[in-house]
Amino acid sequence: MVKTEHGSENVFNISRPERYRCQILHYHRKLSRLYLSVYQEQQRRPAFYILFSDVAYIDAPMTWTSADFSIADKQASLKLMIQAGLVGEAIRQFPAAYAPITDYAKLYRVRIAHGQIRIIASSGTMMRRIPAEIQ
Repeated sequence: MVKTEHGSENVFNISRPERYRCQILHYHRKLSRLYLSVYQEQQRRPAFYILFSDVAYIDAPMTWTSADFSIADKQASLKLMIQAGLVGEAIRQFPAAYAPITDYAKLYRVRIAHGQIRIIASSGTMMRRIPAEIQ
């Protein structure tokens, strides 16, 4: 089961997530969907895929080690949304006005050796197969 709450750790419940590497496979800009291929250690074929939907922000190299995704708390998500210009500073005075955005968007993070991966999206889904048009 995929965890969806702010502050969740190991969102995709992957056993030993540090043994996996992620690679950006495809970004569908019209649908704001990000597809990742996830490989176990040095395998050549993906063990599975991750689809992020309604992507608003990506800060990641093309490939990294670890599939230990967490969902940041609401304050960290909000801070990045303001820094990235996704919402304005007015959110601090009128949080209810932005609730449809801030309640919907989540900051997915993976800590890596030299920083972190950051993806703001509405959801993340683990998949065994991807659509044929993506392959």
